[in-house]
Amino acid sequence: MNKMVSYPNSVASSLWIQNLVHGLAGITIKVKHTAFCASSQFQKIEVFDTYRYGMVLCLGGSVVMTEHDSDIYHEMIVHPALLCHKKPLRVCIIGGGDGGCLKEVLKHAPVESVTIVEIDKMVNETVQKFFPLLAAGFKDNRVSVVIDDGYNYLKTTDRSFDAIIVDSFDPGGPVQSLETADFHAMAARRLNSDGIAVFQTDSPIVRPDYLRQTLSLISPLFAQVKPYICSFSSFPEGICSFVLCGREKNALERFDAQRYAAIADSCTYYNTDIHQGAFLLPQYLKKKSIP
Repeated sequence: MNKMVSYPNSVASSLWIQNLVHGLAGITIKVKHTAFCASSQFQKIEVFDTYRYGMVLCLGGSVVMTEHDSDIYHEMIVHPALLCHKKPLRVCIIGGGDGGCLKEVLKHAPVESVTIVEIDKMVNETVQKFFPLLAAGFKDNRVSVVIDDGYNYLKTTDRSFDAIIVDSFDPGGPVQSLETADFHAMAARRLNSDGIAVFQTDSPIVRPDYLRQTLSLISPLFAQVKPYICSFSSFPEGICSFVLCGREKNALERFDAQRYAAIADSCTYYNTDIHQGAFLLPQYLKKKSIP
């Protein structure tokens, strides 16, 4: 998936995806052709076949996933959390309609059930058509998909989970309820006593206040909270941040080496060195992002 490919300068295409931060800087991706374009009740959904990044999913005009580097994001939002948990049997993914997080969750043998809560049914349908490798997990009999707002689902369900993964595509987008203090408290309440949650907190360079705000909101709700980062080129400014949260003291210091060994060969990016290094933030991010 990440293999470098060279193309002649004469590639005949005049279509480019331009993914800019504040309209000032970002990346441009040369497109072979448009594969899909439609609007759901929530957002515009587009799929492009590109030369360098493979199939690219855009929501609301922004790149949210590419075949080229989606493994990095999905491995990093899932494996640190699940390998810290003693035995993650029941997992809830808020967002995750693209199936990428689900693909990684299902690699963990203890998992007995996965609930996907996706607000936009068309996202799920689009991914199943154009990203079949990512969407394969939806056929697993352990998986159930709920079309609902993540906040509303956690507020109304009586289920509890060992792990909750908040895979929000676009903070500030169609599911702004996921950015409220009440949402984080709701997620904490839906976790079992030894539960672990992970929240995607966007680019710590583009939106440092968002990471700082999230840390302030969730720190009183959990016994342990640790921010971490990963890097991939299609994300704004190349860096994505997350916050890992444990209800038990020192829960995030655990690491199931045996379970990691079982999934190691299937990982493109994640390994034990990455697991340790992801939590070592550079000084400029500590100053800008951590309260």
